[in-house]
Amino acid sequence: MLRSLVVAVLAMLVLPSAAHAAAGDFRDGFDTFDTTRWAVGQHQLGRSALTAPNVSVAGGALALTLPDGTTDGGEIRSQQQYSSGTARARVQVANAPSSITGFFLYAAPDYAAEIDIEIFNDPSGRVMFSTYAGGRQTHTETRTLGFDPTAAAHDYTIRWGNGRVRFLVDGVLLRTWSAGVPKAPMHLFANAWFPAWLDGLAPVTPQATLVDEIEYHRS
Repeated sequence: MLRSLVVAVLAMLVLPSAAHAAAGDFRDGFDTFDTTRWAVGQHQLGRSALTAPNVSVAGGALALTLPDGTTDGGEIRSQQQYSSGTARARVQVANAPSSITGFFLYAAPDYAAEIDIEIFNDPSGRVMFSTYAGGRQTHTETRTLGFDPTAAAHDYTIRWGNGRVRFLVDGVLLRTWSAGVPKAPMHLFANAWFPAWLDGLAPVTPQATLVDEIEYHRS
């Protein structure tokens, strides 16, 4: 009788947290690379071959490396898909002009479902917010952040759901769109790469975007 009571109490304590974990909420500080949470991208994107050797974890940070003498880069993608919620990354971008760092949500095919934060990998502080839905780009805007994103880590956040998306940087709301927002489940990505619409200047020395933390919470 006592044994059954103990088991029942333990189940009450354990099951709620297990259910919470199963729903997909997480905070990853990149002490290791969790292959149950992330996959490494290996494909061509713009001018870049995104390859596994350009993705590494050390010192509590994920490094997305842009090797010297090439326009290659690195990418990770969540194993799960998310339909709504809040996704935040703490990022110091590479200093590699004509490349960008992306923190975004995406589901194939192209133009069907995508929500982007794309930071220019240079001291200018430019950032692009974009959405894609229903086979077309529905919004895009380029802003100036007012700081050098290569000099220190900053928080970049996407909040989306119920047909609305909000973009925040260091907790400050910079843009909201309430139409043309994708509703399909999407994977969460982080990458550093050279798009074809920029000059494609290969770095002279290796550079890297450093991601201290990524977290996701349901709406």
